[in-house]
Amino acid sequence: MNSRVRNLYPKPTLGVTSMQMLSVDSTTVQHQFSAFNDLTRYIVLDVQDADAYVTYTGEDASDTVGHRLFAGRSYTWDKATAEVAKFVATGSTTSVIAASEFTD
Repeated sequence: MNSRVRNLYPKPTLGVTSMQMLSVDSTTVQHQFSAFNDLTRYIVLDVQDADAYVTYTGEDASDTVGHRLFAGRSYTWDKATAEVAKFVATGSTTSVIAASEFTD
């Protein structure tokens, strides 16, 4: 059982006035989020329009390296995970990844 039940009703990070919208294409350019607020503890994100691949190890994501994130799904990540994530879209499509910042 999760001992941290305070995040049952998540609180948006104070001072953050907009969410990050990351447009990810399928080129070799690796896309990453901008810096998050110091008070942020976790990120809620969703993948829009098309699937994407992600890595957390510093290596470039591709269709042969990385975890597949499916369009239409949402994910909750620790801030440190979101900060190191590198994304690339699948195929010749563009994926939009929306990220919001939360504290406990």
